[in-house]
Amino acid sequence: MKQYYFKDGLYMGKGKVLPVENEKKESIGYIEKEDISVFEKGSSFSFTFNNGTTVVMGIEKRSIKNFLVATYIIKMEGITYTLKDKAGNSLLYFCVVGEIDGKNIRIDENWSQEVEIKIDGIHIATIKPDDFSFKTRILLEENFDESSTIFAVSVLMYFMYKIYKKEAAFIENLISDE
Repeated sequence: MKQYYFKDGLYMGKGKVLPVENEKKESIGYIEKEDISVFEKGSSFSFTFNNGTTVVMGIEKRSIKNFLVATYIIKMEGITYTLKDKAGNSLLYFCVVGEIDGKNIRIDENWSQEVEIKIDGIHIATIKPDDFSFKTRILLEENFDESSTIFAVSVLMYFMYKIYKKEAAFIENLISDE
């Protein structure tokens, strides 16, 4: 598997840039926090490939009727994709489903608190956060293209996962305080 790294942007502010590098320490692109009004505050990020192509991902603003199920919007060169929390599963663990480029994508948390990405049921990537080094590692299948939309989504989904974990901890605290 090919490996890619970036430092954890836990307290990432607008204007801060996180480079994404391969195992040879070659830059693949960079991550930035975005501030886009159609997304929930603090939930939008972009990944820009070295060729200048940018993929933006964020959580669509929620209302009372969809409070527990997030919708993730991905925008790239005039194309928009929509992924959603899988109803039912998302109350127990991070699980996002949808379609990108005509392929079914499923992104879910495993028992090791890593995030696995599957395309048409085939595992293609794993996001491995490291709480000690604050470095996140993405393992990508050898035959998968690092210049693809799915690679950018894999990078940006890490930040959606972190938001989910923060929200889940908040809800858990609310429930346990009663």
